[in-house]
Parts: sequence; structure tokens; C-alpha cells
Amino acid sequence: MDYVVTAGLRPPVDISKLDPLQQEGVVSVLDHQLGRVEGVAGPEEEDIDVLDYRIEVGPDGSTVMLAVDAPSLSAAENAAANVLREILLDSQVLEHWTLTHSEVKITEDEFNESLAAAEQHPGSEFSEADERLQAEVEDAFDQADLPESDSWRTGSAATAEARSPGAESPETENWRIRLHELSDRLRAFAPNAFDASGVNEQRANLAAGALIHAVSVVTDELFYDELALTVNDATADGAVGLLVLEELPPCYQHNYDARFTRSLLLCSAAVATRLTGTRWQPPRCVAEALALRLFINEARVVLEATELMSWDESAPLFESFSAHACPDNAYEELFAVETITAERSDASEEPVTGEAVEQRLRTRGLAFDQWFNKYEDAGSGTGQHPYLG
Repeated sequence: MDYVVTAGLRPPVDISKLDPLQQEGVVSVLDHQLGRVEGVAGPEEEDIDVLDYRIEVGPDGSTVMLAVDAPSLSAAENAAANVLREILLDSQVLEHWTLTHSEVKITEDEFNESLAAAEQHPGSEFSEADERLQAEVEDAFDQADLPESDSWRTGSAATAEARSPGAESPETENWRIRLHELSDRLRAFAPNAFDASGVNEQRANLAAGALIHAVSVVTDELFYDELALTVNDATADGAVGLLVLEELPPCYQHNYDARFTRSLLLCSAAVATRLTGTRWQPPRCVAEALALRLFINEARVVLEATELMSWDESAPLFESFSAHACPDNAYEELFAVETITAERSDASEEPVTGEAVEQRLRTRGLAFDQWFNKYEDAGSGTGQHPYLG
């Protein structure tokens, strides 16, 4: 049977309130970890599937709702608790957080039965049992009494909130309105940059608004990653729970330190400023191209998380936009390079090094120490920030 388990997570006692940046960071960490969970072993070694999840974060902590397929109510509660405890233990960011409770408020079958009964008899009043059930449903999804916030994310499967087929949730509608409003701020491009045929201007506007929203999210997450690397004196290859840097080419992860992150922040700020200007200038260096790529990927995540557009549906829109915004996509080659470090395929063979790969990247202007060098043809009269020297 499917159960909806509500669990509470609270920060260490020395943290009085989570600020908006911390809330967004907690959502991103939990979403990244929960998105990788497919199931968990039950008390009798039976498989318990994690079907979906929802995350809400406020100043006092987080509420996580997990939809699980379990043989019993207690097995569902234990499975959800085990999943979240494991995430807390594995995360450097959340290692001092605590699980306050894990309990089933209502099963999915009970929810659907109540919904079906209401649809079959739309004119009749709820019975006392129906009213109690409805109260439990509302409590299951609103028990945290958290303020409205952008810091939430749902899983990619069917959401734990059941609703009629084809119906749009209030949250989705709110996001639709918000993204349409934000789309006006992308002044450097017309809607046809996302849809050259112009047949679906509404979707193009949603994509534009999502891109503007993504700028704020990525900027916050870069600040978070920079702080994590500074505190731990680490690079991305040795850090856990980073929000953005893991999306950069893996071959240079050993070079992504705090100073690099600050440099990338400056480049991303330049790209974001040009997006809201009246004249677009394509990325002037590899770092700016990668920053734009981060914005695009996050925009697609936003559209999928808010259920406004699936990942596959947003692909052609942003492929069209990328062709307009960054015609030179040579930087994509970096994602096909697995490692630059030396390797030996067999003890009896000569060492196989990454020198040839590094030289090829350098010839194309893609080597790591070239990422912040302005392209020769970017003659706009603008200079380079001294920090990037």
C-alpha cells in the first residue's frame, strides 16, 4: 500500500533561524539527495519503494513528505526515517541536523477514496468521517505551518498531492503567474529566441521567466558553495553537498576552490546583467559560457519542479535559446573529458597521461587556466575585472 509519511528535520540548537539563502541551500541539498533514492530495505528485508517526495523549508527547519510503497504503516514510517537519517549522516552540510518525527497521516488510497467520493457526489455535504479525513489530508501537507517561500521542491514523479487528472495545482498556477511576470526582465531577447516559429509564445515566456528566476537561484548557490569550500579549505573533488560546482566539467574538479568560485560568481554576474540589458553580447570567455549553461539548466529544473514543463518539453526551447545566446559551444567538449590526471591502464604498459588531452584543450582555448581569458573577437571595449587576472 502507498503511504504518505511526514517527517520533520531541525537544525542544530545554535542556529536560531535559517535565512533565505540557508533555506534555499537546504532545499537544494535535500532535493539532490532524495532524487537519488529509489528504495530502501524494510525490517524483514522486503523492498520499500520511494515513489515521490516533497520538501518545504522555513526559518525553523524543514518538513519532508515521502510517498512510499510499503507493506504496513509502521514499515513506511521506519523506511522514511531511515532514508532521512542516512541523508543527514552522509551530508556535511546537514550532519548536525536531527529528525524530529516520521509518521503517516493518511494513506494514498484513503486520500483517493475521499477524492473519488467527493467527485461522485459534488452536491452532497461531507459526512463527519469525510470531514475528519479532509482535516487529516490538510494536516499532512500543512502541519509545518511554514511561511510561503520559494524554498521548496517536488520530486519528478506524480506528486504526493492527489488531484484530478489535468488539473493544475494552486502552487503551479502561482508559479505560472510569477514566471510570466519575470519574463519581462529578459530584455536582451525576444520570445522567438526560444521558439523561432512563434507558435507558442506562452511557453517561450515561461522559459524566459524561469531563466531570470534561475539567475537568483544559481547566484545564491554559488555563494553557498564558496562558503563551504572556504570553511573546509577544500576543492570540489573532496567536498560533499555542493550545489552548483558539481555541474561543471568533472575533469577539472580538483581546481574548483573558493577563489575559483568567487571568480565564477563575477562572470555569472556579468552574464546576468547582459541578460537584462537591451543589447546582448555573447559570452566573452569559457567561464561566462559555463555560467550561462548553469542558468539554463536551473531554469529547466524550475520548470520541471513546478510542473509547468517537463525536462523533455523544455529541451527544444532552450536549445533554440542557446543557439542565439552562445553560438560558440566549443566548451561543451569539456563535459566529454573524464580526467586530465595521469593513469596507467596496465602495470606492464607505458603510463597513459592526460597531457595530450590537455594540449588539445589548450589549443582550443579550453584549458582550465584559459577559462577567464577574454576571446580575441570579443572587442566590445569592455575590460576584464582585475580579480580575474
